[in-house]
Amino acid sequence: MRFNFSLFPLLLLVIGCTTVDFIPEPDYRPNDSRYKVKSWEEVEILRERPKRLFKIVGEVIIRNTEDLTWDEYELRVKKDMFRRKIDGVWMTEKNQNTVDAVTVETMDQKGRSTNSYLQKSNLPYWKGYAYRYK
Repeated sequence: MRFNFSLFPLLLLVIGCTTVDFIPEPDYRPNDSRYKVKSWEEVEILRERPKRLFKIVGEVIIRNTEDLTWDEYELRVKKDMFRRKIDGVWMTEKNQNTVDAVTVETMDQKGRSTNSYLQKSNLPYWKGYAYRYK
């Protein structure tokens, strides 16, 4: 089997991407006439319960595969929540998952290994609740 080395950087790019997943509640509606936020900069990211009355509209899970800090992800989360017309996110959990090892190995025509790549790591993630004010 012959391995094309031009695909290897593409594989690393796919492995090294960050996700911001939004899991909506069953009664979530993407359009809300009461939505007052004018720009993504106004979306709130809180680490404690909001002071005003709010309604949880879904769960947000952020997987950190690029090994960046929270401050570097905060802009991405705010822009994504603004696009979904959500007032803010109440972050409740920071943890790590163990990721299964990824092995890529190339062989020559005789079946001997020529190159190999092994990745083992922990995947940090943050969880929170997306909310809209009542």
